[in-house]
Amino acid sequence: MPTPSALQRPTTHAFSPIFIPFDANDEPLAECVGEDRHLRAYCACGEVTSFDAEAWLLRGLAFLSMSEFSGRLRCPCGRRHARFEVWPGSLKESGLKMRSASALYE
Repeated sequence: MPTPSALQRPTTHAFSPIFIPFDANDEPLAECVGEDRHLRAYCACGEVTSFDAEAWLLRGLAFLSMSEFSGRLRCPCGRRHARFEVWPGSLKESGLKMRSASALYE
């Protein structure tokens, strides 16, 4: 009797939640941050950082879509445009260098 192919066998993670990072441009800021998710900012130069948006939340900007924030960041390379993605886990768990929205106003 032939063994079943990989397509016929159930996966071991079939019932576990899977989080796929997604582009956050159309999402409101409030939906992109939380205990179980964080933002990552990407620059065209290749710079990737985890991003703490707490200062924007404290300023009452939670309802704005993420596309409205992309021009508010300046990368160390000098560019003023960032692409945001939502990733699972907290900011501390990301393992990336962290930038903060509060640093933009100091």
